[in-house]
Amino acid sequence: MKKILIVVGILSGISAFAAGHRDGTYRGVFVSGQETQTEVQFKLKNDIVSNTRFRTLQYKGKNYLKDKNLENIKNEYLAALKATEGKNINDAKEMLYSPEKIEMAGATVRASKIRAAMQNALNSGVYKPDNK
Repeated sequence: MKKILIVVGILSGISAFAAGHRDGTYRGVFVSGQETQTEVQFKLKNDIVSNTRFRTLQYKGKNYLKDKNLENIKNEYLAALKATEGKNINDAKEMLYSPEKIEMAGATVRASKIRAAMQNALNSGVYKPDNK
């Protein structure tokens, strides 16, 4: 009986993992030093990332989304985030560990902030589920 319960428990865990994430819009943040530095929003459908955008992108009070002097840095971050589109969420997060391999992003981008914000969104659950 114990063996059957263990097998059922393992199979349940595997099927839950394989099921993926609920389709819909996700939002997540990366906070450091009591400052929300990165806030992302994206959609998932069958675990494929789309419609990515930054809701917040700042560092030490400098708003990369609004400050024209930081346009180049903003564009590098945008390139990293846009590179996740069309990819499976797990592959997209893994890719962000190597921003230097992402065209137009470069090694100076702290893509780990984007990755952390995306993981936070997944941990928080769907913000707005797709209508069925």
